[in-house]
Amino acid sequence: MKKKSRYSTERVFIPKETKNDDSLFVSVNGKRILVKKGEYVELPQCFAEVINSSRKAQAQAEKFISSVSGSMN
Repeated sequence: MKKKSRYSTERVFIPKETKNDDSLFVSVNGKRILVKKGEYVELPQCFAEVINSSRKAQAQAEKFISSVSGSMN
């Protein structure tokens, strides 16, 4: 019998960046989890939101760095 969760969840995929890159540590308001990389996982909404925000920030940072590095030549 599947345990019912009182929290809404979201399915998340975090790709591995290297061969030995197996998990991602995520902390929200003192609650901590290790998220397995390289496969889809079902996470509580608060953890999924942190991961998605982090990915968006990383993409913006990479875009900014490439725009700045192109103008310095």
